[in-house]
Amino acid sequence: MLFDVAALLITSAALGPAAEASTAPESVSISAPLDPGNSVPPVTTIGSGILVDPGALTHGIPVSNFQVNTFGPAQVRTLSGISFVRELAALSSGQIRRLIASDPQLVTKLIQAPPAAQDVATLWTSLDAATRSKLTVAAPRLVGSLDGFPAAVRDQANRTWVSQSIAALEKELPTVDGRALAESDQHQLHMLSMVEAALKPTTSGPARTLLSADPAGEGKAVIVLGDLQKADYVTYLVPGMFYTVDGQLSAWTGDAADLYAQQEAWLKRVSATDPSQANKTVAVVAWMGYQTPDLTNIGSLDLANQARDALASSVETLQLQRAGHLPYTTIVAHSYGSTAALMALTQYSFSVNALVLVGTPGSPAQSAKELHVTNTNVWVGSAAWDPVPTSAFFGSDPSAPSYGAHTMGVSGGTDVVAGTKLGQSIGHNEYFDPGTESVRNMALIGIDHAEMVMP
Repeated sequence: MLFDVAALLITSAALGPAAEASTAPESVSISAPLDPGNSVPPVTTIGSGILVDPGALTHGIPVSNFQVNTFGPAQVRTLSGISFVRELAALSSGQIRRLIASDPQLVTKLIQAPPAAQDVATLWTSLDAATRSKLTVAAPRLVGSLDGFPAAVRDQANRTWVSQSIAALEKELPTVDGRALAESDQHQLHMLSMVEAALKPTTSGPARTLLSADPAGEGKAVIVLGDLQKADYVTYLVPGMFYTVDGQLSAWTGDAADLYAQQEAWLKRVSATDPSQANKTVAVVAWMGYQTPDLTNIGSLDLANQARDALASSVETLQLQRAGHLPYTTIVAHSYGSTAALMALTQYSFSVNALVLVGTPGSPAQSAKELHVTNTNVWVGSAAWDPVPTSAFFGSDPSAPSYGAHTMGVSGGTDVVAGTKLGQSIGHNEYFDPGTESVRNMALIGIDHAEMVMP
């Protein structure tokens, strides 16, 4: 039996000039026969150069007994999942760039079927600083797209990739033959420009992090307002049908900014009587991490299944990276997006502290007790003239008393705490309008002060 051993790095410099030769494979995995009397736990080879476990040497396994397995670009091309990422990181910067440029679908396919966030996080922890930097610079789209890499690193990689893509499209457009190709390029260029625009914070607003960006189809993007790695309260905003990067990303990020501002304002108000809240911070995630439906596919759950998986991965990654100091996490979901959130909270094992559903067509879950939400802290808002909440189109009506969720007001009036005038939400698309009772209640639920929610 063979097992990989890794711990002590002999750098490529120690290997001599041949290590940087373009024809020489740079990822070297060293394996040794398993000695029953000297069991060394198997680990995965990571990084450039030769990796040897000093424990294996001290157990008396002769170096001459090691079998060397080499991976060059041609071999890396055949891999998938975390193995592809691991061995890609072991190539030189030039080899990484050339490999991806020769076949961009290698990264596209990986993103479509990504490795587990836990595996990605483990890999990142195992890489040295130089290898991390090399991979981020040489493969920015890959690093920016995978859950498990740190948010700040993904932001850097995504901003680089968006900027590079815009420059490439602007250069390519004048030379494109064919109307269809030109329109496709123009569409992607406009989407990426919308992403760049949405990343610009307001004068007094928080820093913004680009957690992911994908201009394929109608596009996907996830932008974080605030510090996702340190915030005490994290709220995910999940949109419903007709929300596209091209058309609504700026508005959706604006809604996130309004919610962020309200949460900060309420924390400041609360801290006047509760000093423990004085230094609490928030982060709001404008999560457009799936392709939302239109009238042609709104009746299907296909896109909801994709959103379910992507949202679950995003929240699980946050909880993985924040283990030991988990934030109070809330999902606020609208319309079709609420169906995806409900499915994620029943079909995955992760849980959140609060769930807010507005304009929801329901899901197969028949009760709030079926959801992985702490203390059944589920809230539902239904506006006048919105026909969706009572439709139970996808299997249930969370606004029904039998469901067991709390109801929150969205009809406007006077704030019972602040005394200010609150706007009314009417129809299916006004739940996130600034100054509404709806947003006020969402903000309070997201900072664990549901006792002040107006029912």
